[in-house]
Amino acid sequence: MTTACVIFLTISLCCYLVSSFLYYGRLFFNKPQMNQWGRAGLILGVSIHTIGIGMHLLMSGLSPFSNMLSVISLLIIAFAGIGIAIEYLARVGHLGLLLAPLAFLALLYPMLMPVQFHEAESMLLRFPWLGVHVFVTLLGDVGFTLSFCTAAIYLFQVWQLKQGQLNRYLPALDIAGKITDYAAGCGFFLFSIGLAMGLVWLFNTPGDYLGHSDAKILLALPTWLCYAAFLYMRGIRGEFGSRLKWLVIVGFLFVVVNLLGVRHDFTNSEFL
Repeated sequence: MTTACVIFLTISLCCYLVSSFLYYGRLFFNKPQMNQWGRAGLILGVSIHTIGIGMHLLMSGLSPFSNMLSVISLLIIAFAGIGIAIEYLARVGHLGLLLAPLAFLALLYPMLMPVQFHEAESMLLRFPWLGVHVFVTLLGDVGFTLSFCTAAIYLFQVWQLKQGQLNRYLPALDIAGKITDYAAGCGFFLFSIGLAMGLVWLFNTPGDYLGHSDAKILLALPTWLCYAAFLYMRGIRGEFGSRLKWLVIVGFLFVVVNLLGVRHDFTNSEFL
């Protein structure tokens, strides 16, 4: 693949990522124009992606079905193109929430997964896909930690208010609530990408790396579900209040247990 093709595909990958942030930002910042910007970013990504893969096929003279990158690229372009048309014609406002992240992960897979540095001592450096998965997941955990702190402040301020007083040294209820929403949203977005990358690695890793019933992987699912439920009720249904903040607290407890109390089972790994 030529340098120009790689540049075009990398730009389209960035467009898909930015589009994902914009679509999810529409839920948390309540700005309708972000939905339009997200759609524009997705359209731009598909257009640049089409040019990049077209250049690759023309310059290489290969069949579109000759390698994984070409096949997956064609599927992404078709999937995203049809989705954009449905979103526009049927006025489906939240379809981009699914389209953009899937396009990003689907293109990232053939570009990054085959890359290996066999001489690297650390497994995270030997397999960049795994390293990116760990880094992105930890960024998601950072967002969850911030949302937990502000949710705890929100609940404390509510309790103080019921006692007829308010702590003036802590953020007000509305500020604590907004930070909780934004931090949980960013954390959920990054954690979802990291979790998806981890699942892809689990089923496509070279050799016998982890068992499919690994406890750390299984415990990530209730974490994801807690924050997904919080964001659905807050962003889609428009609910608010102390009950939602308890979902954030419970979700963070899963994060702590998974991060500090559970380890991967490497007993059958061929890398040890």
